[in-house]
Amino acid sequence: MTNPKDWQAGVTGRVAEAVRRFREERGMSAQDVAAACAKLGYPIARNVIANLENGRRSSVDVAEVLVLAKVLGVPPVVFLVPLGEVGEIELLPGSMYSTGEALQWICGEQMPDHEPANDLELRFQEIRFYNETLHGLQRTINSSEEYRRKVATARDAATREVNVKLVNQFDEIIGDYSQDIRARRGLMRQKGITPPALPPDLAYLDLSHHDDWGHLSEETPEASGSLAADEEI
Repeated sequence: MTNPKDWQAGVTGRVAEAVRRFREERGMSAQDVAAACAKLGYPIARNVIANLENGRRSSVDVAEVLVLAKVLGVPPVVFLVPLGEVGEIELLPGSMYSTGEALQWICGEQMPDHEPANDLELRFQEIRFYNETLHGLQRTINSSEEYRRKVATARDAATREVNVKLVNQFDEIIGDYSQDIRARRGLMRQKGITPPALPPDLAYLDLSHHDDWGHLSEETPEASGSLAADEEI
């Protein structure tokens, strides 16, 4: 059984990672964020933000999440559900859910573990979860391609190395999403649901075109797409 403190630390870690990422994307320092929080009417000291990002805080409160989300210009839900980053999270202690299911619960659309009442609801649910996963995969592929371009145009070794690491991280996430897509398509077929057509560039993910998982994994681009720091693009 999951230790409640470990689960709490995981939730805090997701918030911390999102705060750091969005802060850096906006070119803001921890002091900039602290000043903006104070201006908004709920001061959060620079060292508090730094401690959160560095993992020195074991918890974060709701008020901080709301204020930080406003300051960074994002909906609060992205601090709790890393959409496009991972396929599933430990939403509750010891309970793993897809990011799509987590988003639906947090946004008030549907309770976790909801069982469809009829076949039509089942089809809607399966297609909705599938589309959310597919969109997450497509966003992650776009991010990976963006950083591949940065690797190709990097002017110094340090910048190149940082971007290579990011590409490899995104490629791992792409692999996770790809496995989830295949699994969902297979599950839909088992339930008598015809999966939506895949975009041409993702057609290789369709299980019906392959004999088994191993055969498929050998053919997929993400299986061998990782970069080495000294590899040319």
